[in-house]
Amino acid sequence: MEKQYTIKLSKRQLQLLSYACDRMSRLIEGQDWTYQELMEQAWEKRCKEAVGGHGMDNNWDGGWHNMRQDAEDICKKIKKRFWGCEPNQMYGIKYDSTSDILYDMHQVMRHQLWLDSDRQFMGVDSSEAMQVSDEPLIEIE
Repeated sequence: MEKQYTIKLSKRQLQLLSYACDRMSRLIEGQDWTYQELMEQAWEKRCKEAVGGHGMDNNWDGGWHNMRQDAEDICKKIKKRFWGCEPNQMYGIKYDSTSDILYDMHQVMRHQLWLDSDRQFMGVDSSEAMQVSDEPLIEIE
């Protein structure tokens, strides 16, 4: 049997690990909206630090609309150049084994977080993980 590992995490740490697995699996698959979102969040953080407020200032650093257009244009170029995809194309499950493992891990973690919540809404979080990788699903106690 392969060696097993145990990690103890706080709720916030589990949320962040789930988020990281989700985002990384999407980045590997070339889902450009994921890295566009990261670019926009970075700009908004800088804006908030520079001018205070919510980070959507229309005058700072060319304004939010211009930044968003720049991010979209950059992401389209990256996607075409490195993934060979047009703007509305993307890869998904079974494109890359690492991405599939990360996606499986995310599914298990988001479901556990849903189980530990007040469970008001049914959605993807409420569904048990459907294994897509060749690795066994992680277990959370």
